[in-house]
Amino acid sequence: MKYKAVIALILCTSLLSGCWDREEINDIAFVIGIAVDKEEDNYRASLQIALPGQSGSTGSEGGGGGTSGDKSWFLLSNTARTLRETSLAGQKSLSRRIYYAHRRTILIGEELAREGVASMLDLLTRYPLNRLSALPVVTRGDAYKVIDTDAPIEKFPSEMVRELCFLHMRKPRSLKIFVDSILSEGIDPFLPIASVSDSIPKDWKDSKTNIKLDGLAIFKKDKLVGLMDKEPADALILAMGEANAPEVMIKAPRGKGDIFIKLNENNASLQPRIENGKVSVDIELYAKGVVVDNESNYGDLREEEIVRINNDIRQKIKADIEEGVHLIQKKFKADILGMGRSIHQQLPKEWKKIKDRWDVLYPDVKVEVVPHVLIENVGVFNKPIGVVEEDIVHD
Repeated sequence: MKYKAVIALILCTSLLSGCWDREEINDIAFVIGIAVDKEEDNYRASLQIALPGQSGSTGSEGGGGGTSGDKSWFLLSNTARTLRETSLAGQKSLSRRIYYAHRRTILIGEELAREGVASMLDLLTRYPLNRLSALPVVTRGDAYKVIDTDAPIEKFPSEMVRELCFLHMRKPRSLKIFVDSILSEGIDPFLPIASVSDSIPKDWKDSKTNIKLDGLAIFKKDKLVGLMDKEPADALILAMGEANAPEVMIKAPRGKGDIFIKLNENNASLQPRIENGKVSVDIELYAKGVVVDNESNYGDLREEEIVRINNDIRQKIKADIEEGVHLIQKKFKADILGMGRSIHQQLPKEWKKIKDRWDVLYPDVKVEVVPHVLIENVGVFNKPIGVVEEDIVHD
């Protein structure tokens, strides 16, 4: 019996396939990020490909390059009539198989975004290797210029864009969320904006190009309708309850100077109402903050002063959010806060009556911002440092 069992095991091994489909790592080109632009009637796709042999080197400066030297990535850029054709053309000039499963950032040029991204999204979402967790970002100007920056603090510029997105929002817009917003009722998509900046003044020695996030790209369906500057954009992200520990600066209630409050916790909700055919929405914001800097001569932050600061920061947040809401209602006419979705979810019967007219109704929706902010901590010192007692201003 033992011999029969051994023979059976040996025969079973002949049925094992082994590593017939194995692929060596040095035969694969790992795409870390991609920048897509429109040049007249053609697409330009710029692939940022990791060079594993250089990724562990110290003092890497980033930038394009080959497998030699100290560069950690290589930029492959091609133009073609369709986005898929750019990939096929790129493969013809690359000795390794292009592999997209590690792509975590998609930079979209401003011109392409204004024309519409629907056809591009079909390619990026249909094939399983294209991860829906990748983060799409719109760039000011050409996307390939942003992905080709030095960005010396990270090994790959595309990875720096990703890290900035997570610093900016608790839940950044992934490809899945972006597509969902395009296809859903009562909400319009938005994406962060990335642009090229300088790490130090250009006339300084060893100046390098860097990347910054500076606003929101506002969409109607799949087309970009406008770029919003950073200040109102940050206020709207706070209104969504998505801000990642933002800081708010207020003027000192009395005296001179400014006070900075960091909001460690923030959440928001939309409360829609429809009365006599008129739509109104309350934005309820709840936040807890701490004083991180007092650059004024105001008070020694006792109970009376803290109450005054609480009132002032509420008014500041209310004004900032109202400014952002005014822009998306009157200028861009895009419902990126999802007011229509809140009606759909909370008042489904009413939504059926107005959904076909929502684009007409939305700009005139009355929005009330109701901030609930509590300052929990004023720091180690109550009094402003460097200000003598006789110069301190109290309520």
